[in-house]
Amino acid sequence: MLGVPAASAATTAALFLAGIVAVVLVLYLARRRVRALHTVELLVVAAVALSLVALPWIGWRFVEDLRVTTKLDPYERANMGPIQAYIPGYLVQGVHIRGTWTTDVGPQPNDIARSAFPSLVLVKLFPRLSAPPDRADWIIRWGYDRAHPYRVAVKRR
Repeated sequence: MLGVPAASAATTAALFLAGIVAVVLVLYLARRRVRALHTVELLVVAAVALSLVALPWIGWRFVEDLRVTTKLDPYERANMGPIQAYIPGYLVQGVHIRGTWTTDVGPQPNDIARSAFPSLVLVKLFPRLSAPPDRADWIIRWGYDRAHPYRVAVKRR
């Protein structure tokens, strides 16, 4: 999600290191039981141990994402991607369609704006359904007109 801070390399490394230390400690304490296991059971223990290594980072990431996203107001929650990409919400205000739709973004906008445009259309056209390009009734195009970079074209298939 755009707007949610990424984890630093140092934080990620420290949390994975904590996970490794915790798993090694648990395996050390349970070494007698682990030695008595058969091959298939050892594989299960190894898979669980590898999964548990990431648990501190996953927990931290979950808490960090909640810390950021729970402070958002309803408008920000609905438009987070387009807001972060500086796409104005009124860009698709006049688009009124019936049936299914798909988006087509041209080369004009930057990469972040191009990836956020489908989210903006999805929010604005809800509850109308999106569809794959070959089955959509309408195509909502943006970013092709150099003279009018913020013009959105709606084309019936």
